[in-house]
Amino acid sequence: MDDGAPAEPPPIRRLDETVVNRIAAGEVIHRPSNALKELIENSLDAGATSIAITVKDGGMKMLQIQDNGHGIRTEDLAIVCERFTTSKLREYEDLSRIQTYGFRGEALASISHVAHLSITTKRADSECAYRASYADGRLAAAKGGGRSEPEPCAGNNGTTITAEDLFYNIRSRRDALRNTREEYSRIFEVASRYSIHNAGVAFTCRKAGAAKADLSTAQGATAIANIRQVFGGKVAGALVEFGQADEDLEVEFKGHVSSAAHEMHKTVFLLFINHRLVEHTPIRRAVEALYASILPKASRPFVYLDLRIRPERVDVNVHPTKREVRFLNEDAIIGRIVDCIHRRVLGTNDAREFAVRDTPVLTPGVSSSSVLSGPGTPLATPVAARRQPPIAWESSPAGAPTPAAASQKTPVSKTVRTNYKTLSLESFSFGSSPSIRRGRVQATIDSDFSVSPPKAAPGAARSVRAAPAALDFGGLAGRRRAGSGGSGPSLASGAPLSPASAAENIDPLAKGGAPASAGSPSPPRGGASENADPPAAPPEPPSPAGAPQQRSYASPRPEPRVEVRLTSILNLRRELQRGAHAGLTQILSEHAFVGFVDDRRALIQHQTRLYMVDFCKLSGHLFYHRCLFDFMNYGRLVLQPAPSIHELAAIAAAEAGDADPAAAADEVLRRFSDNREMLSEYYHITVSDAGAIETLPMVVRDYSPDYDKLPMFLYTAASRVNWTDEQQFFKTFGRALAAFYALEPPLDSDPQSARDEYRLMVEHRIMPSLKGASFWAPASVLAEDALVQLVDLPDLYRIFERC
Repeated sequence: MDDGAPAEPPPIRRLDETVVNRIAAGEVIHRPSNALKELIENSLDAGATSIAITVKDGGMKMLQIQDNGHGIRTEDLAIVCERFTTSKLREYEDLSRIQTYGFRGEALASISHVAHLSITTKRADSECAYRASYADGRLAAAKGGGRSEPEPCAGNNGTTITAEDLFYNIRSRRDALRNTREEYSRIFEVASRYSIHNAGVAFTCRKAGAAKADLSTAQGATAIANIRQVFGGKVAGALVEFGQADEDLEVEFKGHVSSAAHEMHKTVFLLFINHRLVEHTPIRRAVEALYASILPKASRPFVYLDLRIRPERVDVNVHPTKREVRFLNEDAIIGRIVDCIHRRVLGTNDAREFAVRDTPVLTPGVSSSSVLSGPGTPLATPVAARRQPPIAWESSPAGAPTPAAASQKTPVSKTVRTNYKTLSLESFSFGSSPSIRRGRVQATIDSDFSVSPPKAAPGAARSVRAAPAALDFGGLAGRRRAGSGGSGPSLASGAPLSPASAAENIDPLAKGGAPASAGSPSPPRGGASENADPPAAPPEPPSPAGAPQQRSYASPRPEPRVEVRLTSILNLRRELQRGAHAGLTQILSEHAFVGFVDDRRALIQHQTRLYMVDFCKLSGHLFYHRCLFDFMNYGRLVLQPAPSIHELAAIAAAEAGDADPAAAADEVLRRFSDNREMLSEYYHITVSDAGAIETLPMVVRDYSPDYDKLPMFLYTAASRVNWTDEQQFFKTFGRALAAFYALEPPLDSDPQSARDEYRLMVEHRIMPSLKGASFWAPASVLAEDALVQLVDLPDLYRIFERC
């Protein structure tokens, strides 16, 4: 054999179809966020108005997306995961007119080649849903075995797509994506950006098993409201809107950009071209260059740009993942965009003197910050804003703050009190009321900012000093105050009714920690002097003979939070969100409590405005809101001894002037007894075989209602609630329950200790429950005069300047 002879070239072979498809899948699906982007676009193409995303282990273990779109035809399930199968395209020329997201038919095919894929779909005209599993683009048997053909099953209208074990057959790719936290952040980024652009669609994104979604936008919310939820109120409040249409270039664009007074450390650039989330380096660089000449050094802009161009002028097929597009007249269009943004941003340049930078306040004990506020400030729905932690200021030997920013004092007319722990009106009172000395109380009563009940710590328990007084149940006129230490009805036996234990899934110590011991009271709040007397313990309310001296709030093993999927409850939630007043909601969600006016009204501050609120009226709306959003997830108030429903209903019927109170009481007892299983499951209202009411729901943590209103609640619920229609029942029963739980001011004859406890419950339970993402304020609050603006600080300073 001649070693110098040239080697024979290897033959060219046709690759196996499975290898070809797997290579192509690797080009389309780089990581879980790519798969999610494709699936979201399919859901939007299907006309979905609600999209729910569930993620496990960063999408590597499971990535599920559920929508309420028009679904997939059953006869199409056999080929839906084959390559180049699509309903969007028929011939190549259709690409020049394409206006949908997907068009090549590669998304589902690619996912099926690198994951275990299953699809459950139901059309509106179908009697049932169908479920099918796929492997390598073809129908396959499910993991547990069985047939490969689609099988009928239960399901809602729309489509649910589940991709499990992503890249199980590509070891190198799977090993390179082991950081599940990073992958989840990419998934959240994709979902949040599509939620901002598709503001009319409700988006949720959560980790599997999590009690609360990390992203939850309402159907019909505005783009600025969704920006506020994702990026925080500070960013959303500093945005300005821009837009322009150019007939010569046949282009239209609009969006929101940060003002000249706003500062960020990282550029946020959201670009949608013909509704596609894409990247376009020339546009990004042009906008960043514009802001470089406007913003201070090291500051970066926020840009959300919705660009719409005639489809014939856009090439959408230049990247496997559709991440990039090309279009005609790029330079001219970019010039129009930059010019429009420049003009809009320059109009905000005069506000830079009110830069939203936290600055120290030299007054001891008071925290303030500079807030850009005015009549033109946009208002949006409530959000869980990412508030910056307070700056820790170090003092020089002379006692002055050391940072250079300390010399830039905030204008007094723009000083805003944002920390609820700072001074309130009661701190300046000179009476002997225990509510003024708040150190000890603050150690045992903390704030509740969450709609969802916090999880209980095993074995946690505490005692609250509140001995319920016995009531004369002969009439409803002797109504007493509501609150944590609310009075309970006294039955024929003379034993007082009291809530004996708290929620099974609510931990009273979840946020406040262990209660302060009697021997170590906390120092008084509110900047009291060093020589002030030590805080006195609140006096005990008078207790009747035989009444228990302590009320125990025990917390057994926590219950998992129930995910509610009842269509009627979801519809009522959406109805509540759609009817919310954006301005009122923002005021209440971001307010700072100032102090009480009387037992019905209090002062709150929002930005530079001072408002007076009727918290008794607001509490009714709050409890109805909680009845819907914490449905089936309340705590439990155990009534001891359990009162008779018949006796209570007879009292209420006689008070209401019913001709036959006994017959009315029989009807109330029958109604509650017949529906006790439903009431127990949905509302934690337990009715015994003997016709006694044993438990009630704890709607707000550590709060129990005024039990003098219990008879009228039972009577009203039986006679005025619609028990036949499901959605109407939930609505009317929730209204009745909210009226029962709504605050009632204390009577003039009540002791001062009861008044103090009532006010503490309002300040530390009811008002904080309106904050954050906890409450959607209805427009009826204005008609009820439940919130009235008293003064705006800048206007007040202008008056002083004229004097």
